[in-house]
Amino acid sequence: MKFRLGTRGSRLALGQARKVADQMRQLHSGLGVELVVIRTAGDVRSEFGDEVPTVVGEFSSALEEALFKSEIDGAVHSAKDLPTIIPESLVVGAYPERVDPRDAWVFRAGETFSLNSSGWVGTESPRRRLFWAEHWPQTQFRTIRGNVDRRMERCRQEKEWSGVLLACAGIDRLGGVMDGLVMERLDIPWMIPAPGQGALAVQCRRDDRKALEMLSRLDDPDVRSCVSAEKSFLQNWGGGCSESLGALARIQPNGTLHLQAGVKDRFDRPQRASLEGPVREAEMVGARLAEEMRRG
Repeated sequence: MKFRLGTRGSRLALGQARKVADQMRQLHSGLGVELVVIRTAGDVRSEFGDEVPTVVGEFSSALEEALFKSEIDGAVHSAKDLPTIIPESLVVGAYPERVDPRDAWVFRAGETFSLNSSGWVGTESPRRRLFWAEHWPQTQFRTIRGNVDRRMERCRQEKEWSGVLLACAGIDRLGGVMDGLVMERLDIPWMIPAPGQGALAVQCRRDDRKALEMLSRLDDPDVRSCVSAEKSFLQNWGGGCSESLGALARIQPNGTLHLQAGVKDRFDRPQRASLEGPVREAEMVGARLAEEMRRG
């Protein structure tokens, strides 16, 4: 039997898809997994400039379209790229893993950043800009797009950049920063990650029983619960992937789910709060925290 697994074509996306494919082969003896590379609107736009995205799902819609047409049996996404609402005919069959969800400050070796630094800080993310400016309000930001390799290379080669803000997960999955660069992992109470950051999501058709059964063995229930709480917060707050919003859930030693979130308040400052609740009510925890934060 063959399973066609859709993926974007970047080095990071292919590495993630290969890992999922290897796990599927290990769990299902004799299964052949074929990687199908699909070019998304986000990939195309990233090649032609540093503009901020305006289309929800630009990194996922082409993969979903391939699922609709039965050109693939599953699609590997970075969980944070999936919209909060996905088509009714599709489902996330597995959240197979989550690596370090934190953000990273990447800069040239031997250099430091201070309030007097004159170089650009590279990031397209309003969330990262919001939390970073809390410590360094005079920072000059500049949008930087492209895959992780491209952004690290620009930081290394172009001296007007003080550094770039990236997800630890992407750097770790690529084997670390490039030579000449340093990576500093940022504390979560300050730089709260994007919902789903660090997690993978494998989508399939809701009516494809064989795919659902295969993917169910890959699924990590704790990762699913945490991502569900984070995405529920995002949906109930009313934001998209470009919002100034962060949310991270973790399973506590006592078995409960702890969700912390940060948003931009009406004075353009970070507002943070947290809530704990039953793991089985992960989506309700996210919705409740959004409601409490909206009340002020």
